[in-house]
Amino acid sequence: MGVWPVKLQTSLGIPWYRALFRFTLAMHWINTYLQLEFFCHNLGNLSLVVQGLCTFVSIATTGIKCLRLHWYEDDIARIWQSIESAVLLRKIRFPATGVNNKGIFAQFDDITGRMWREVHLNLRFYALVVGATASSYSIIPFCSYLYHNLQGHTFNRSLVYNLYYPHMEMIKYRSPLYELLFCTESMSGYTTWAGVVAFDGLYVVFVLYAASLVRMLNELMQETTSPTFTDPERAFFLRECLLHHGRVIRLVQQINEIFSPLLLLQLFTSTAIICVIAFAATFVKDAGDSHSMVMVLLIYLIAAVYQLFQFCWYGQRLQNESNDLPVAVYNARWELCSREFKHSHHILLLFSQRCIELRAWSFSAMSLETFSKIIKSAASYFTVLQSLAEE
Repeated sequence: MGVWPVKLQTSLGIPWYRALFRFTLAMHWINTYLQLEFFCHNLGNLSLVVQGLCTFVSIATTGIKCLRLHWYEDDIARIWQSIESAVLLRKIRFPATGVNNKGIFAQFDDITGRMWREVHLNLRFYALVVGATASSYSIIPFCSYLYHNLQGHTFNRSLVYNLYYPHMEMIKYRSPLYELLFCTESMSGYTTWAGVVAFDGLYVVFVLYAASLVRMLNELMQETTSPTFTDPERAFFLRECLLHHGRVIRLVQQINEIFSPLLLLQLFTSTAIICVIAFAATFVKDAGDSHSMVMVLLIYLIAAVYQLFQFCWYGQRLQNESNDLPVAVYNARWELCSREFKHSHHILLLFSQRCIELRAWSFSAMSLETFSKIIKSAASYFTVLQSLAEE
């Protein structure tokens, strides 16, 4: 779909890939604008506005995510290549004697292996959920269109989204214009699918990789006081741990620079989407609309909650590993070492207490506590909307 950063794309030539990106993004933003036009022309119809607001927010947010991916594609490519080449691990130097290299590398392989297995499982499930949500908006009306055409029935045609087409409102359901508009709207949905999975998937990979690096540092700290080391070797290895800690902090700062503004936007949009979807589901049910729309909204709600949980859960994972680091540093057998080692160890202990975390700018850290607050806020706004609707 042209969403993936071109620096990481090898299947297509760069000129063709750039053209594909510009075309899909242009169609995406045109449909976003037409949804805004629809709201302006139907402000008095609460049902239509509520049902269309969810897709509008999601499509607009995904468009911004796609732009963000391409603005920072050089930085993303550098981080991705450092993950593939394990350059941050290769920079760790080990003493020539005394360290159990095989045991340490076996731990590294186990940690990274579990990380990649989790990434694959999570992103496959996430792509399935988001794909089901995006597809439901186009597949349901397409199947209805196909069925009624084959049966020769007369029926009211429906498009994928609620859009307002200036100068074409009276003819947009006529063939072949209807089929053309249906395809362009469907493309916008699948661009949203690709953009969401690409952006959120990169977030998962980068944050889980950073958490794995902190976990590895926790394991390395137990080797710094190995009785087989001499005092100079202990000081050397402790210095390597200090340098590795600094490299991890710089990596997290780079990840924050790329994702932090969009994380703040994600928190606000997730609150709005969860609230509006829940309200729309009850509104549609009370209005006696089709069960298919309720099903679509239910799938959408599951995807929205899971998306928010994913952002917060992996942020919590990084925070947990960071909180465990001071304990790992303190539990090393530093009391058996020289005075100079204790001094350097004390410095590392102070540095390790600095929390390594992903933040939605300066608004909030990405954690399960933030997830709980967002869900509670969405529930509160949902109650307010219900009260207003009853009045």
